[in-house]
Amino acid sequence: MLDTTAFFLIGSNLSVDFINTEIVENGAPKDLLASLAEFAAWAAATNVLDRAKAERLVAAWGSESETAAVIAHIQTFRSILRDMITGLAQGASVKATAIHAINAELQNKNSAVEIRQTESGFDKLFRADFTEPRQLLAPIAESAADLLCYGDLTYLKKCENAECILYFYDTTKNHSRRWCSMAGCGNRAKVAAFYQRQREKAKKL
Repeated sequence: MLDTTAFFLIGSNLSVDFINTEIVENGAPKDLLASLAEFAAWAAATNVLDRAKAERLVAAWGSESETAAVIAHIQTFRSILRDMITGLAQGASVKATAIHAINAELQNKNSAVEIRQTESGFDKLFRADFTEPRQLLAPIAESAADLLCYGDLTYLKKCENAECILYFYDTTKNHSRRWCSMAGCGNRAKVAAFYQRQREKAKKL
């Protein structure tokens, strides 16, 4: 069974959620995409694949020696996107290597568009046929392309917790979001601020 609960889907953009599969846990770096099973689980968690399809693909994908090269490619693409998003959050320009990598993955897109009538009108649906692990990078690359072409890049932010390495696209009304999540880093910051105020009060007594 694939574990789809291990991921931090707080980025408000698929490519941002993809780079957030690298985290810091107990002060040490941790990679949440160390295997193709974990990559398929992430794809299911983000609705790129449904769970049943993800489990079938994991069973069909190649030997450990073959998948090691694919995982290395996935992690390399993630590293390129992380560098790009980190730079954008700091106001830097996009490097040509990032554009080249995104375009390369877009070439592996294997999908078609369908129109479906709904009660309120019509929906445009993308039907993708994923037979190889690398094809799952295409929707991530498309999300990164949409971010560059249509997003407001000033809304890309890193969590303000210095020990956290998660990023997000700030879709809040006033674009004042500061933390990866209020339940995580936001809550820890509030607790730390509370104890700091208590210490300052104690010094004045």
